[in-house]
Amino acid sequence: MFSLLTLLLFAQPSDTTRHPTIVIVRHTEKASETERDPTLSEAGRTRAAALDSALADAHVVAILVTQYRRSVESAALVATRHQITPIVISTDGGVAAHAAAMASAARNFDGVVLIIGHSNTVMPIVAALGGPTLPNLCDKSYSQLFTVMPGLTGTSMLRSHFGAADAPGAESCPAMTPR
Repeated sequence: MFSLLTLLLFAQPSDTTRHPTIVIVRHTEKASETERDPTLSEAGRTRAAALDSALADAHVVAILVTQYRRSVESAALVATRHQITPIVISTDGGVAAHAAAMASAARNFDGVVLIIGHSNTVMPIVAALGGPTLPNLCDKSYSQLFTVMPGLTGTSMLRSHFGAADAPGAESCPAMTPR
């Protein structure tokens, strides 16, 4: 059985330039809303396992994470499965600089690259890769998965979901403090 991601990988152009398929998600659910660097909650560990299952056959070649535990822990199962040491891209310097650094690092690979971001960095990373400019993710939104495919004739993006559905209202939120 082919997954949608597997089918997208076969659709990549066959030239000599690099055309990574970049999968971008927000870290999974965190155990605390008040700690600066919380670990994952039980729901977060369950969603991280769902991410691993979703990418099991994707032949991930690189994983980019932030310096925060929730980002590293969200990537851990995928990293173990694919025998990859995640690359830490710091959020120091602000969102725009971080998004540009993530996009630049992801473009250095041929194959599937997983990026674990945050509610305020996922959409800037998508935009830095040539995807559309969209509002930041809502604080309760954890299930969205963005597949960005830079190519010869532009960038394609697919928005999908993984794991359990988000809580009702997670995709439409008032202005918030990003986490």
